[in-house]
Amino acid sequence: MQEVIHLYTMAPLTFIDVITEKISSETVLTKYKTMSHAGGLMFSINGEFKVRIDGTVYVLEKGHIIHAGPNLPIERIVTNNAKQEYAVIHFKLPDEVRAMYPLYNEHFTFKIGDNMKLLSMLQQLIQNYFMRSNLSFLQSKALFLNILEEIVLSIKLLDYQDKKEKMSSIIEYMQENYANNMTVLDIANHFNIERRKLTYVFEKRMGVSPTTYLTDLRIQKSKLLLRTSDLSLSEISEKVGYTDYFYFSRVFKKVTGLSPTEFRMYMK
Repeated sequence: MQEVIHLYTMAPLTFIDVITEKISSETVLTKYKTMSHAGGLMFSINGEFKVRIDGTVYVLEKGHIIHAGPNLPIERIVTNNAKQEYAVIHFKLPDEVRAMYPLYNEHFTFKIGDNMKLLSMLQQLIQNYFMRSNLSFLQSKALFLNILEEIVLSIKLLDYQDKKEKMSSIIEYMQENYANNMTVLDIANHFNIERRKLTYVFEKRMGVSPTTYLTDLRIQKSKLLLRTSDLSLSEISEKVGYTDYFYFSRVFKKVTGLSPTEFRMYMK
């Protein structure tokens, strides 16, 4: 998503026009190409349908936007009898800087969520553009930039929420499975995240590495067992995820300054 944000915030994109169309199963659909000199953002206004762009099928629905670069083969696919309405904002990027923004020429879809403000801005853009005056066109150009800004804010908000939800799931998973002798690599594989990325995101969110968090979690659990149970040190070691008692003792002393035996003697 960072490339998408970079394109919509840094590239000198300029508004060309906006079109709307209503289609249904009775609409004669033909294969055509996107504009040769412009990219486009496709929005669903009502209903949903499929779009095939250069061989890839996307679903155009509320809460999602499809980006299509210039001169790409495109085909609309109507799958039901309901009437659908969509809008396309066309915009261009100067030829001399296109190499700096290769994503402009591609096709992809992204999620923006249920953003009523963005839909209202789109409707205002449509209204302004079809007034066909010099002033309304200038207003349309300004609205286009505001729409790009709102798209970027929506992407960032959803990305933050997704990361927050995933981090909560990771922490919950660690708290439920710390006794299973798992490693940070095991956690990363479980959530299908590259280990270094997991470490980076975890440290940024929690202030400590996942290794440190997992170690502290195990030591806190072992402290509780040392204080409240008569389990042997070897049994406690296994219950908090350490199969090697001697390693557990070294880690415990490094964290607390006391050996497990000393901690039990002082705390019981």
